[in-house]
Amino acid sequence: MKQQKISALLKALYHDTIKLESVNTTYNNFYKLCLDSDKSTMDYLHDVINMSSDERLELRTRIAERGFELTPNQLDQYIFILVLAIYDYTSDCHDEYT
Repeated sequence: MKQQKISALLKALYHDTIKLESVNTTYNNFYKLCLDSDKSTMDYLHDVINMSSDERLELRTRIAERGFELTPNQLDQYIFILVLAIYDYTSDCHDEYT
């Protein structure tokens, strides 16, 4: 997915968007993670997408313990980018077999 399209989606859906310069890098990293992942990693990524508010708070705490402070809004945006990467990965894989 093109960076401009992802940036436009973020601007339309979220206030105070993450740095747009990092959107493409984040998407590409998530997409590469999908390419290189095994089933248990993909299961975990799907679990992240489906986390409850309490689970997302716990995830933010674990991320903060590693030195990266995120607001709930920022985490939601990163998870949204993860959803897009998984969607594109799934679509690309499906296209290979059709």
